[in-house]
Amino acid sequence: MNKEVFVYLMIAGSSLLMVSFLPHMFLEGYVEEGIITKLQIGITIIWAIGLFFVGVDIVKKRRGLK
Repeated sequence: MNKEVFVYLMIAGSSLLMVSFLPHMFLEGYVEEGIITKLQIGITIIWAIGLFFVGVDIVKKRRGLK
């Protein structure tokens, strides 16, 4: 179980890092830097909240609560 949790955390961390960098990759040069930074922060927060709820769902299924 511990190895599985470590793998889930690594996947969540890498996807959070990748998704948070997407606005910078696609909008650099088209939009002002301040707007890109705000978009990165917003997308990172939304993605982290989504990952939290996915993690809660996984824990519920593993414990047989769902």
